[in-house]
Amino acid sequence: MRYSFAHVFGFASLAVFAALPAQAQGVESLYVGKTVTLLVGAGAGGSYDIYAHALANHLGKHIPGAPQILVKLGGGVGGGVATAIQLEHSSPRDGAVIGMVQQTNVTGQLTESAMAGKYDVSKWRWIGGMASLRNFLGVWFTAPAQSLDEAKTKEVIIGATGRNSPTYTVPAAVNELIGTKFKMVLGYNGAADLNLAMERGEIQGRGASWISVVLQAPQYISGAKLKPLVVDGLTRDPLLPDVPTLLELANNDQQRAAVRLISASADFARAFFAPPGVPDARVEALRKAFDATLNDPDFVAEAAKLQLTIEARGGVELDRLAAQVIASPPDAVQMAKTLLGSE
Repeated sequence: MRYSFAHVFGFASLAVFAALPAQAQGVESLYVGKTVTLLVGAGAGGSYDIYAHALANHLGKHIPGAPQILVKLGGGVGGGVATAIQLEHSSPRDGAVIGMVQQTNVTGQLTESAMAGKYDVSKWRWIGGMASLRNFLGVWFTAPAQSLDEAKTKEVIIGATGRNSPTYTVPAAVNELIGTKFKMVLGYNGAADLNLAMERGEIQGRGASWISVVLQAPQYISGAKLKPLVVDGLTRDPLLPDVPTLLELANNDQQRAAVRLISASADFARAFFAPPGVPDARVEALRKAFDATLNDPDFVAEAAKLQLTIEARGGVELDRLAAQVIASPPDAVQMAKTLLGSE
């Protein structure tokens, strides 16, 4: 199967407006000559890292005062939850720090008991999203099972960064939905670490985003080294049209409602936010800068060169989506916990 990955779209729909003079002056005084830190709850070399740096290369010139943007990687161990907690509780509330965390941190607030009360995504000041993302689960070419049916009778060791990462949640859900025997080993620090573990024979498969394979290990595709078995989107991935979704594996309406909740995290895969309490004027300036960046010809050219898909979402839309997630029906949340092995 041949994969193409060069779709960059969605810029024309983003409107960019001039800030009110008084607000712009106040925001500029904060940022001029300063550095904005972009905290990323993932490891080096993966797609979160790549998207964050692509944005950071151009965002600063669109913020009043033209600050430098410094990307800091918090690591992917534990699903990057430590970064979410840091942004919620200990980052400054003046707009000098923004963040991007792993998509499952959004739904994990509901589905992981250990995360309850640690943060509240409905209070995050959403800036904008670069792209949605489906996560896959795949097996190495030497794994004892090479299909979902074979994995029902043969144990396959899957590497994962943490319980609140799609590297764990996708195989956990598949185990519950159809009775596979995927065994997750936790503690890896992102896609690059998982790739090394597969090559060394420590693990027999991994998940995360398919783009992390396309960008970081295309030889796995050309050499048929890593076989995708399932993706977690509500619809099939255009890059993997023959690979079923989690939703297709669901057996009843209750399971389907839970899978929809789990898959809702895809909308937050490349989403950026400021901590709770950042003033409205600064959030508005960051949102306008984000929108302008995605329309910036230099950014568009870089995204095309890196083969990054862009499906732009505004901060207001992410506010609405986060509120919908938090308002999920209790029975869907409970079933999602069951599917993920959270209880």
